[in-house]
Amino acid sequence: MKRNKINFQLSDMKLDELWLKTRRGVLYALYLIGALLVQNVILSHVALFGVRAMFLPALVVAAALFEGGWGGGLFGLAAGILSDLFFGSQSVLFTVLFPVMGFIAGFLGDFYLNKRLFTYCILGAAALFLAAFAQMFSLLFYEGQSSAALWVTALLQTLWSLPFLFPSYYLCKNCLLYTSDAADDLLGVDL
Repeated sequence: MKRNKINFQLSDMKLDELWLKTRRGVLYALYLIGALLVQNVILSHVALFGVRAMFLPALVVAAALFEGGWGGGLFGLAAGILSDLFFGSQSVLFTVLFPVMGFIAGFLGDFYLNKRLFTYCILGAAALFLAAFAQMFSLLFYEGQSSAALWVTALLQTLWSLPFLFPSYYLCKNCLLYTSDAADDLLGVDL
């Protein structure tokens, strides 16, 4: 009889954990869809010196810092696939790049770095610059474009995307608050 009771309690704990992970996944999916809409509807029409901002790599890094390597890689894969679909590119550049960025940032956040804003800003800026470099890679090495113009464009895209680091960080940080047991206790929700 005790054995059945223990199994029942363990299954309740697993259901609670599954419920929290499901809520967190839904919130991250909403963040990703919202970010893609902002990226494609608003920022695609706003150019600074002919360069458009791209903040999705920063969102991938933010999610990875708080979700770990596997969660960051999975979020990066979803972001990469949707980015390649929405941007209309014929390549799979972001489908390959974003999961790698997410996994590395999540791994570093789990084992080596803290999850503070300063650390995130450094990782986010590196991710933004890496994405800009990856976009210019084929133009630089295969099509023989001017390297100075491409580097200036990559730097401008990175600088124009930097202000979007802060909302990305705080959205992902607050996702943990809204999906934790502490938030349930504060809100009076009983699972």
